Amino acid sequence: MFKGSKASQYAHELHSARLKGASAGKDAHGDFLELVRKLVKASPSHAATAQIAQDEHEVHTSIASYLEEQGFRDGAHANDTPDRIAFPPVMEEGRELTERVRGAVQRLAQAEQQSELAIVDATAAVAVRAYGMFMLGLDDEAAALVRMSRVLDSDPLAAAAAGRTVQEEHHAALVILAATINGIAHERMALQGDFEHANAALQSYARARTVHEQLRGSATTRAARTAPFVDEAERWAETALYRSTLLTLRLHGKQQGLASLKAYQAKEARWPSTFRMPQRNVLRNLQTTLLNESRTANGTAAMPNGASAARVRTASTRRVHAALPTSAPSTAWSSEFVAIKRTATRTLEQTTSFPRADESNENAEKLAEQLVLSWRLDGAKGETSADEVVDLLYGLTRITFRSQTILRLLVQMLVTAEAYEETTAIADKYMLIVESTWQATGVPEGGHEMRGGRGVDSVAEYLDTMLLASHVELVYLNDTHASYTRAERLLRLTGLLQTGEQEGFSAVQASLPTVHVDNAQSARILRAAGTAAFALARDAPPSQRPARQSAAIAQLADAVRLDGQAAESHYALAAAYAQAQGLAAALASARHALELEPASLDAWHLIVLLLSAQKDYSGALHLAEEALAQAESDEAADAHIPAAGAPSALTHLASYDYPPTARERALSYLRLLITHNVLTELTEGVQSALDGQRELFETFQTRLASVPLAGQRRDVPLAPAPHFEAQAPRVLTATPAEARKAYRDRVERGLLQSLWLVSAASFRRAGDLDQARDAIQEAEGLNSLHADLWVQLALWCLDAQKPGAAVTCLYKALACETDHVPASLHLARLLLQPDALHLRASHAETIAAVGTAQHGAELLTRQSLIDEGMRADHEAEARVSSSLSLGARTAQGDVQNTSVAPAFAWKYDANLAPLSVAEGLLRTATLYRAHDVPEAWHLLAQLAQHTNRPTALQRKHLERALALERLRPLRPYAAALALP
Repeated sequence: MFKGSKASQYAHELHSARLKGASAGKDAHGDFLELVRKLVKASPSHAATAQIAQDEHEVHTSIASYLEEQGFRDGAHANDTPDRIAFPPVMEEGRELTERVRGAVQRLAQAEQQSELAIVDATAAVAVRAYGMFMLGLDDEAAALVRMSRVLDSDPLAAAAAGRTVQEEHHAALVILAATINGIAHERMALQGDFEHANAALQSYARARTVHEQLRGSATTRAARTAPFVDEAERWAETALYRSTLLTLRLHGKQQGLASLKAYQAKEARWPSTFRMPQRNVLRNLQTTLLNESRTANGTAAMPNGASAARVRTASTRRVHAALPTSAPSTAWSSEFVAIKRTATRTLEQTTSFPRADESNENAEKLAEQLVLSWRLDGAKGETSADEVVDLLYGLTRITFRSQTILRLLVQMLVTAEAYEETTAIADKYMLIVESTWQATGVPEGGHEMRGGRGVDSVAEYLDTMLLASHVELVYLNDTHASYTRAERLLRLTGLLQTGEQEGFSAVQASLPTVHVDNAQSARILRAAGTAAFALARDAPPSQRPARQSAAIAQLADAVRLDGQAAESHYALAAAYAQAQGLAAALASARHALELEPASLDAWHLIVLLLSAQKDYSGALHLAEEALAQAESDEAADAHIPAAGAPSALTHLASYDYPPTARERALSYLRLLITHNVLTELTEGVQSALDGQRELFETFQTRLASVPLAGQRRDVPLAPAPHFEAQAPRVLTATPAEARKAYRDRVERGLLQSLWLVSAASFRRAGDLDQARDAIQEAEGLNSLHADLWVQLALWCLDAQKPGAAVTCLYKALACETDHVPASLHLARLLLQPDALHLRASHAETIAAVGTAQHGAELLTRQSLIDEGMRADHEAEARVSSSLSLGARTAQGDVQNTSVAPAFAWKYDANLAPLSVAEGLLRTATLYRAHDVPEAWHLLAQLAQHTNRPTALQRKHLERALALERLRPLRPYAAALALP
């Protein structure tokens, strides 16, 4: 190769290396300095270019080393705001790196005096010298140098119409560098209060953007070079665009700031995924915040008029919770929300490393908060959209460290997604992190605080999250004990727990100081604790039950006293009074709850049941019809409101802490419709009830059915495990969608099975045993391990003159749920009538049937309804087998098979007579779950008569039965209202 060709090649490579930047120190011909040496050797006339390039390299590498020593990297911008933008630190005097930069600046100043410098070398001398002066703290001198040199007025690409050379691209990158440094210098001088410097900074940043668009293409024009890459032009253009956006927001407001944000985003596609991630995330958060602020500024949707103008509606004056009363979002705004989700997705895709110990969570936490707020402002459009937000929040947990904010938001969104078991798992982690943080650094005295770059939740945020978790455990998971335990922690934290009840808490919990909360928060905690405590009291020993129920009612009464506008508290207190047979107090509280929230179907339903308990069946039927009609008219009125305007809908219980969803309201409607059907049968006859049951199934199909039930697996237990068994370990599903599908499947199966059993009972009472049997078979197809199914089948068997099969079915019911009240009472009633059936043979066949049918899926057709004489050999088979149905769970949740041989001891032991078995069933039932069931006490009186017990004892049991019957509703409160 000729020397001239070598010089041209080396010059080209040198410009390319300078354009790539100091970080690209090596190329095909060796490192940067070796390339400079080869250029001078090949062409001595390029000595000035080589010297400027060497000084440029010296300045860039020295500054980069200094910034690395000082810990100033991209992450330093993570907490930037329009009012506070991080600046690189000024280089300290006396440091070797500082002197190296100073020396290079001086040599560049001398090089500028040479008139024969090429235009690109002259621009390099000015731009790099300004950069060095800025880092040395000479902001005024650096700005003056750029201004006096008029480098920003030059057009580095003027002669590049026919095609750009690397030299021309490098020249443009140098102009961008000069403009950016000039802007940062003016911006730092503006900190002294001279806003003219701020405007000058914006002008310089605008010039950098213009040159960059000429070089690489504008936001509307795709450049020829579109593959992600980074060079000096991109690095300094990003800096200019970033700082210009924040400064524009500070000086000129949101409208111009959003335009600058979009200009920045138009460049992002050209950058690698890991380039300037903290800065990009800052702007993404700002964009999300600005969009949300613009959405919330649109105003509040008006409350529509009710369909029934004759009825005056009232509303709670209590603060609206968990609902944003905004109008429906526009299509354009919804598109912006899609862009926000895309932004969060890019953040996760482009962040590949776990945060460093000294890095902040603030940026990711702000993005998480704005993402959830955007979802709500977009109308909270169902569970599927919540799934997307949940996935993004989980992704943000991977790029943060012990973030309380993200876990708190996850709890909220998982509840919306109906992933309830996952909710409590995340809530437990959140609780531990918050309490350990509070123990180490103290409880925040005000609101949410940032400590060490990480958010620390306030007391209000912690209480809201824990109360939500307690609500989930109580209502959706039926884990009453866990719910009360969580609420009890809050009672201790807020000083509401009585003296002497402070034992049993962890060291961390015990070390936390008592925090003071307002009356509304105290009322919510007391309501959560009182509701869970009352549910626990139902299974308490007889000696403790009254006191525990009274204590729970006292907590609920305190909740009402502290916050009289909380309809939820009035309803919870009414339900507790009702179950404790305090009808007058229950009716007063239920009416107050209905006055505060007239659309509460559960409050309507409770009043209907209370009227039936007063034996006013006609009044209860009339009120049920009015409630159903009002619900339908409200829904008709709401049909004219956009879905996103749901918080202002008539059916939305805006004052509720946990307003029922549309599905939950549909469940309440159907439960009320079932009660209406039962009242119809009682007042108008069974045929009228049968005519109305078509509406029950139509309502289920149109309002609730979300998954095809026919193809799903059978034998899925719908009821919680009996209280004496250890619950199986909870298994989290892979996605919230799977958890939601499983939960809805269980709920829908249970409800549809209840409808079939209601229908079967009505057909049986009407004397149509064929239709009753068909309905029972439909119910069995949904879940053959449900105790209610086997009780209905037993009653059918009795009407069909199959007493032995009836006993078999009742034992099967008890095998499915050991303390099932109807099964225990019906079996005891049969055992009290030994002359009505061949008891010993039937009893043996029963034990045999239960023992051999371990899974019970085919008992209906294979054993229960066939001729009784065909089961003579079952006892021998059963005595040597083990029963899964009669087994019990271990502490680890495994099911152990249990031998059924001891169950045959009654045949040979005179002490185990049928009356003794009946007495055991009745006494166990009346001690616990049937303590308030009149039939149980009436059967005890019959037992006392059969066993020649004192007349006074018989009278006592009968009086108890009569007292309970006077106060008994048409349907049990807990079952009818789905109370915990």
